[in-house]
Amino acid sequence: MPAATATSTPQHDRLMTDHLHFAPPARRSGVSVWRQIADTLAEDIRNRRYSDTGRLPSETELSARFGVNRHTLRQAVNALQSEGLLRVEQGRGMFVQQALVSYPLSRRTRFSENLQRQGLLPAKQWLTARSQPAGERVARELRLAPKEPVLMVENLSEANGQPLSLMTAYYPAARFGAMLEMLGEGTSTTEVLRRLGVEDYLRAESRITTQMPSEETARLLRQPVTRPLLCVESLDVDLQGVPIKFGETVFCGDRVQLCVCMDQTAP
Repeated sequence: MPAATATSTPQHDRLMTDHLHFAPPARRSGVSVWRQIADTLAEDIRNRRYSDTGRLPSETELSARFGVNRHTLRQAVNALQSEGLLRVEQGRGMFVQQALVSYPLSRRTRFSENLQRQGLLPAKQWLTARSQPAGERVARELRLAPKEPVLMVENLSEANGQPLSLMTAYYPAARFGAMLEMLGEGTSTTEVLRRLGVEDYLRAESRITTQMPSEETARLLRQPVTRPLLCVESLDVDLQGVPIKFGETVFCGDRVQLCVCMDQTAP
């Protein structure tokens, strides 16, 4: 075979490296090709691959990268649009819809304040609020007797209309018996606690893990069931160190980055 006559250039080498690195995804049992493409592009967005311009490659370039036709690629793009990760501008191309929301975990973790500092509009949708006996784990965290009544509150949190997290929280019913009624009136949790005698409270502990969503959780967060969640178990205490809330919050891993604050003097 004759020797190749084409010469290598830095641009050519970079393109070849990209081609090798971004080979078409291997088929996984039970996962469609377009879903695998959507997951790969979501990972690119999470890793800020397009942060310089916010613009994704063209349909032609992406089709070539993944070795699929445009119909398959558009299925992936449509899914990312519905999940709020992409927007398509006619005649201009595809753009990252939003950057990752930074969510600080510190001794004063407040959802609304976290988002407002980033210019985002926070919102909460209350899903469940009821009194029930404390399970073994909840009773231990809140230092209650087994099966002592607690108030269970579940809410969906959003930023600019995009779901970010789903929280389930437990409060001692003996101390906060009027909470459910006040929340039903639209009062914020922090204000409810203040009215019930807790002027301020601190985060005593945050434990971070990952988990896969249930079908219902994935539906509420508008994400696929194949995408992992960030999970934060937390314990809040009053200024005397008495537990007032034990909770579990699951965050969309593609929309949120958790930032642990190591400076204990920070708010």
